[in-house]
Amino acid sequence: MRRFIVRQNIERFERLLSEGLDDHERSMFEQLLAQARNELYWLENIWSQTCPHLGISDSAGANAERCLDRVVMARGANFGSLQLLDIDTAHLCLIAHHNFDRSSVEQFARVRNGEATTCDAARILQASVFVEDIESADGFASLRDWTRRIGIRAIQTTPIFGHSGKFIGAFSTHYASPRSFSSEEREMNSVSSEQFRRLFADMGRT
Repeated sequence: MRRFIVRQNIERFERLLSEGLDDHERSMFEQLLAQARNELYWLENIWSQTCPHLGISDSAGANAERCLDRVVMARGANFGSLQLLDIDTAHLCLIAHHNFDRSSVEQFARVRNGEATTCDAARILQASVFVEDIESADGFASLRDWTRRIGIRAIQTTPIFGHSGKFIGAFSTHYASPRSFSSEEREMNSVSSEQFRRLFADMGRT
């Protein structure tokens, strides 16, 4: 949704700039257009910024964005993220997100071993992590400044495993309100994890 709105704003500003404007109006809309283009830069194709060395193609990255968007919408979530393991550094690289702002992208561009995040917890546990309310959850206090700023209360993170059973990434959905995760939702995470596994396999990550 955020990407759609920003693209619409860019089109609107470009259309306005093609019309007769006085110098003050033109300067204002040129500034707004530049800001919108910069925001879009951080909303899509982020794999080219967070992990260019992994060689993810534009088509594969776009598929990752679409797949994550579908998962987020199907879950009724407000935000989402998809991370791929860089086996050389052991960092989890953010390759797609839903509704993150630039600051969030920069904060989670690369998650290292030992950072108190749900994705690192899923990597360690080799299992899904469910945080029904971040305000009262043990182990994730360091995330609260971020979750309060962006408006997140509940998180689920599910690991993604390759053909050999090795951990290769994780996906998360984030919710604006505290949430109890049903057994059906937990089962759906397994289905989504398999979809992302196939997506990563198409990228040559197995």
